[in-house]
Amino acid sequence: MNANKVLVLTEQFTNASALFDPLREAGYRVEVNETGRLPDEKTLRQMLAEGVVATIAGGEPYTAEVIADARDLKIIARWGVGYDKVDVAAATRAGIPLAMAFGQNHESVAEYAHAMALSLACGIGRRDAMVKSGRWTFDGFHPGLWGRVAGLIGLGRIGAAMARRLIGQGMQVLVHDPFLSESQAREAGVTKVELDALLERADVISVHAPSTPATRHLLDDAAFAAMKPGAIVINTSRGPLIDEAALGRALASGHLGGAGLDVFEVEPLPGSSPLRDFDNVILSPHVSGMDAMAETRVTARCVDNILAWLEGDPRELEPYVVNPETLKESQS
Repeated sequence: MNANKVLVLTEQFTNASALFDPLREAGYRVEVNETGRLPDEKTLRQMLAEGVVATIAGGEPYTAEVIADARDLKIIARWGVGYDKVDVAAATRAGIPLAMAFGQNHESVAEYAHAMALSLACGIGRRDAMVKSGRWTFDGFHPGLWGRVAGLIGLGRIGAAMARRLIGQGMQVLVHDPFLSESQAREAGVTKVELDALLERADVISVHAPSTPATRHLLDDAAFAAMKPGAIVINTSRGPLIDEAALGRALASGHLGGAGLDVFEVEPLPGSSPLRDFDNVILSPHVSGMDAMAETRVTARCVDNILAWLEGDPRELEPYVVNPETLKESQS
């Protein structure tokens, strides 16, 4: 069998999308996941067993077993910037580059996080529900954000885009990021602080860090207890950074002012999650990076990454690959 299949496994596209035409024009057979859900590990192993040379990946699990079974797979092009669902070491051993879409949707994620923070700080959700139910009353002064203190955990592309928005509305921005230098902080107009100081001082805390063993449950019972009464927590990064049970306890006690979550420890969010029951919590299905601009830009980056590796100059992948060892092997 001629191995020329490209699987688009993210959940938001159809086979009718013209965004994948450059792959078709190059002679590849494009098959798009139209089920509305990501494949599990068993299904993914079956899908990649034969003839698949590339995937445009969502959040499906590329375990060592999946990669070992994918005999024809040459590249994983991740639709997005997180890669915690990929066994990078296994991909590297197999000579498979993991190519990301860095720099294409950070403004989208930051805009979404900012919108969540503003909505919660201004009580928009509860007031919308109040008026639609037929009530019209003054329900108290909302805290707002301008003139207050924001705390960002992480100042990568997304965190920096969030910082610009917060500074623009007159907020002081504190950042906890062990990789941020003092000079970089000054250039960004933010103040670098330790996590304890950020938790103590910030009125809104937005998480923009990767999911690693070191960051798992970074926000736990102790962290929530250290926050200011009424603080708002936003997470558009990765679900495991927040202990959801601890978050539920902090919300139920009235200590927190609200939370906006686009990512969760288990996705889809289980129906039994108590987070569904709070009227000061905004929940969304991991879509913060998916505005119309990102749809075009991120997809084009994935397509270009695949074509560069399979048809063109692998050096074009250098800014996007998280396992550059695979590129060196191709050039040796």
